[in-house]
Amino acid sequence: MKNTFYPDLKYPVAELSAYSLATGKFVISLKTDEIIQFEPNDAETFKKWLQLYHVRNVDEEDL
Repeated sequence: MKNTFYPDLKYPVAELSAYSLATGKFVISLKTDEIIQFEPNDAETFKKWLQLYHVRNVDEEDL
């Protein structure tokens, strides 16, 4: 998992902490506390990839 990358995303999944989807762009929190934005060609496929690796979706958390 450490070296697992999604096409065009320069960070491996091991560095991703959480994400949110807003207006077609993913806002991703890295484990370094940096926040990045990523707009994949296929948002649904990218979301499934994040779910596969258990990256936390803050949109689904209870408030």
